[in-house]
Amino acid sequence: MKYVSLLLHMYQPPTQDIALVEKIDTECYTPLAGLLARSGARVAVNMNYSLTEQLKKLGSESLGHFAAAANLEFTDSGAYHPIFPLISEDDIRKQLKINREGNRLIFGGNYDPSGVFPPEMAYSPLLPSIFGSMGYTWTVTDDIPWAWTGRNVPFNTIPEVDGVAVLLRSNFWSNRISFHGVDGSGTAEEIIAGMHSWTGDEDAYILIAMDGETYGHHRKGTIEKFLAPFLESFQNRKDAMMITPADLLENFPSVPAVVPPGSWSTTPADLDAGNPWPLWDDPDNLIHVQLRKLLRDVSDSARDCKTDRVASLANKMLYSCPFWWASAGRFNAVQVRRGLLIILETAQAIYTENGDREMMDRIMTSACSIPVITGEDATNA
Repeated sequence: MKYVSLLLHMYQPPTQDIALVEKIDTECYTPLAGLLARSGARVAVNMNYSLTEQLKKLGSESLGHFAAAANLEFTDSGAYHPIFPLISEDDIRKQLKINREGNRLIFGGNYDPSGVFPPEMAYSPLLPSIFGSMGYTWTVTDDIPWAWTGRNVPFNTIPEVDGVAVLLRSNFWSNRISFHGVDGSGTAEEIIAGMHSWTGDEDAYILIAMDGETYGHHRKGTIEKFLAPFLESFQNRKDAMMITPADLLENFPSVPAVVPPGSWSTTPADLDAGNPWPLWDDPDNLIHVQLRKLLRDVSDSARDCKTDRVASLANKMLYSCPFWWASAGRFNAVQVRRGLLIILETAQAIYTENGDREMMDRIMTSACSIPVITGEDATNA
């Protein structure tokens, strides 16, 4: 039997324009949730609490559809989409706790995740032990870093680190579908035929994962024209079926292994350079370096505060987007400044609580030295 697992990741930053969230909900989330509820497909869904709380405010119908889709497997993640390897263990635990408790209130009893989708699939070898200590049994990252080590990507075993299964996403098939998928049923046939050529008659699996916003928002019409026939192609087949990531753990043995750091955007060239997360932590990117230093400083100051307002802002300001938008090839000064503003809002809330003017002066001086504020590299502001 050939097993195909599909994981859809959905997220919007806490600084997103609410009108844009509403637009994406109309184009993607509500029709996608309706399809998954009607089809009964065994699909995994990751929805960061940063998005679910915005959809809740909008009164989106999608939340009810997702909650009613009995065959879905929900995954946990960082509530506000921080890059886990770049924040403290304490903050990782907080983000997972907020995500789990917030989503459970919205989705109800069907929200009972056993796995963690680390934002951007940014993985480090330190994460599995943290996840395992919180009761999770699996996580996921991309297969490019694994293949970069010279090893064949496993198809009938699952790598395991510190007792936690680390599933490897098929970079090839995930990106082919995300950027070029046109014929859903034809793609399903290609995948199954490719698995037979690769693995012969052995039981084998493949994990495909992409942004849920791919369907209907980034690529118009693909919910009806691609995803629906793709899911339907696996119904009543005798040689292939769709199952969730947790189901994979019941069908394939886990084997202790070394899984290298990386993300679903990491390239072999990045790994050659010793930089597994370059879109969020590039030592040659002055904005990355200074913005992360500022973020650490404010985070350290926030730990001694007691108010809910400081805690809420401190959790939200960890979101990954400002660093992504400060990266080469996608630079957007407005988006970087949005991230900087929520950091400064957090600092202001800290100052309101503790009156530490020296801290506030230090933060402001640091913020005003970042190139995106001074005008350098802000050509599209």
